[in-house]
Amino acid sequence: MSNPRVKELMIPAEEYCRVRKESTLQEAMLSLVKQGEENGLAHPHRDLLVEDADGNVVGKVTMLDIFRSMEPSYFKMDHLGHPSVLAKDYVQKVYADFNLWSEPLKTLCLKCAGMKVEELMHTPAKSEMVSEDDSIDKALHAFVLGLHQPILVHCDGRITGVLRLGDIFESVRKAILACEL
Repeated sequence: MSNPRVKELMIPAEEYCRVRKESTLQEAMLSLVKQGEENGLAHPHRDLLVEDADGNVVGKVTMLDIFRSMEPSYFKMDHLGHPSVLAKDYVQKVYADFNLWSEPLKTLCLKCAGMKVEELMHTPAKSEMVSEDDSIDKALHAFVLGLHQPILVHCDGRITGVLRLGDIFESVRKAILACEL
């Protein structure tokens, strides 16, 4: 079996849910619901591509970005250099020290629903993207090392697609099942 390229597994940017960076988070969530209903998706996309006024993709909003925006104290922690592998004691200490999730979920949702997407979107550095021509091995390595998911795909400096971990997993699953023992 040949080693597939990123372009073969990515979802083209045109097919992904996209919102303007000036949109509110609530408008963005409505876009996700609408896209899921229009396309009959049982599990619609959970991430959004963010575009500028010219329609160029400039970033993404993931589930994790949304959760972090609901509890602003996470942004304070980002500058403290906390370890990437967290011991249970450390997690509990940070939870208490920063008074995380102390407000009811409804209150937190009300606070972030009107936020502009550009306030919480992730603008990936070139090192956080893969090329359409990269091997799936390279993309999988990026996922395993903890790159902000999903990975944006580029070609000639323009974002052309989205590569999700689940899509790579399906390719790997098929390859494993095709092996003769």
